[in-house]
Amino acid sequence: MQVAHTFTDRILALVRDDRRARLLVYLCIAAFLVLAIAAVTGETLLLKVDTAVQEGTMEVRTGWLNTTMVMLTELGTRYVIGVLAVGLAVWARVTKRCTTTLVVIIAAIAVNPLFEVLFKELVGRVRPNLDQLLPGNGPSFPSGHVLASVGFYGIIPFVVWEATTNRLARTIAFFGSALVILSVAASRVYLDVHWTTDVFAGLLLGTVLVVGTYHALNGHGLHEARTCCAAA
Repeated sequence: MQVAHTFTDRILALVRDDRRARLLVYLCIAAFLVLAIAAVTGETLLLKVDTAVQEGTMEVRTGWLNTTMVMLTELGTRYVIGVLAVGLAVWARVTKRCTTTLVVIIAAIAVNPLFEVLFKELVGRVRPNLDQLLPGNGPSFPSGHVLASVGFYGIIPFVVWEATTNRLARTIAFFGSALVILSVAASRVYLDVHWTTDVFAGLLLGTVLVVGTYHALNGHGLHEARTCCAAA
């Protein structure tokens, strides 16, 4: 458990540091653009990797795993994320707690669809169709489910960091959020509705938006959340 606490502290501290966070954002943007350009100009290299992963995934499909992946992918839908966000808003309103944290979460959720639509239209990549278990709508790059998941679940560890000094709570928030995000990401490839590089692009772009949102709002009351949550 001590190792998990230390790992969580170091990752969150890294992202909270303005200089290192800026470097992380630049690296993610660069990697995302490389994938986007490759998908637009000729995706031969991408498809070699994507097709191999896709075919390998299909070999391990089972009935119970199919059902599990369909359920997990729902965690990345805007409906589920919207319901969870509304629930947080209602809770904050009724209990008069930590309204600042909601500003951060809502801002992250609101920005994501704009970038998703923009890049999907610009890249215009066709979805895989080897053996889809769910229908996929619209262009494939980047994965909207993954982007939405990172945008919502990914901001929670930083909110918890500001709200409490309890290392167990911080660790649970970090690994819990990471597990949900990775589960949604894996489900999109497993269900054959996104290529692996689409999912990776969603992770990269989502990271940029989460870190950017956190630092953009950090000077507008985020530290206030620690006080209001601690007093609640």
